[in-house]
Amino acid sequence: MAIKSAKESPSYAGTPPPSNDPLYSEQAPYMEAINLPGAWRRLTSTRVGRHRVIVAVVDTGVKKDHPDLVGNLVEGYNVVMRNSSTDDQTGHGTSMAGILGAKINNSIGLAGVMDLVSIMPISVGRDFTEQTESLAVDYAIRNQKGKGIKILIMPFSGEVERPLFIKKLREADKAGILMIVSAGNTGSNTTINKRFPCALTTELNGMICVAATEQVKMRLSELSSFANYVDIAAPGVNIVTTGRDKTYPKFGGTCPAASIIAGVAAILYSIAPGLSSRDVKNILKDTAKKGLEDNTGKVTLPFGRVDADAAVARLIL
Repeated sequence: MAIKSAKESPSYAGTPPPSNDPLYSEQAPYMEAINLPGAWRRLTSTRVGRHRVIVAVVDTGVKKDHPDLVGNLVEGYNVVMRNSSTDDQTGHGTSMAGILGAKINNSIGLAGVMDLVSIMPISVGRDFTEQTESLAVDYAIRNQKGKGIKILIMPFSGEVERPLFIKKLREADKAGILMIVSAGNTGSNTTINKRFPCALTTELNGMICVAATEQVKMRLSELSSFANYVDIAAPGVNIVTTGRDKTYPKFGGTCPAASIIAGVAAILYSIAPGLSSRDVKNILKDTAKKGLEDNTGKVTLPFGRVDADAAVARLIL
């Protein structure tokens, strides 16, 4: 499916490669490695009509007054307190949010992957348990239509299969929510000793399991888990992001990689909101750059690194 240069709509927003975000120079190597500036240029030159996309982040919350996130956050939910208090507890959720959707070209901080994004924090506090994670997914399912949730990021993994959580993931898949999950940070092959929920990607059409690469090299990072069920990879070493104390730390592992993938997926939805979660998963996998090596450099992996411009080109001629 492709869209020829559409007429400008009220939801249109141009996204030239950022020129005034002071930390973009530190982002440029890995942004260029995945052809993100090319995707931004394609969006701007074609002036295609686009839509804002809501992405829910299941994590520790998000710092609501971080200056580089203000305007790109919407009200979320705290599954522990059972209210809308989602201010960050540790900083992890704020870091995930910054990579995905820090304001672009606002003369401060960094540039997020996606411009037209509304980030919805679903806070599990400090405790990632079967109960809190299940409640978070259930909240997303129940509010999918009313709040317009398209993508659910879950940056956590473990070795234990948890029945209630898996049940909720299957329900989310059936509801058409795209789930982005991290492969884990064991630095090893987890094909046999599977990591969950990532290993469920072979069953769930709307789940994308994400590994982490070095900034520029087509090689997995030392920390990244990998397996025959992993779908795609993105940079996950020294990724600049937003911090809980309004600073700009660097973040590593498969979690920031998952946030990058969520951002590219959100760009696709902004162009074509009618895409199914399976459509988005297939586009990202089909257009990924092949030839990715494991962290030893001796084995070529069956999945590739995301190519943002190639993915966008599937939708815009």
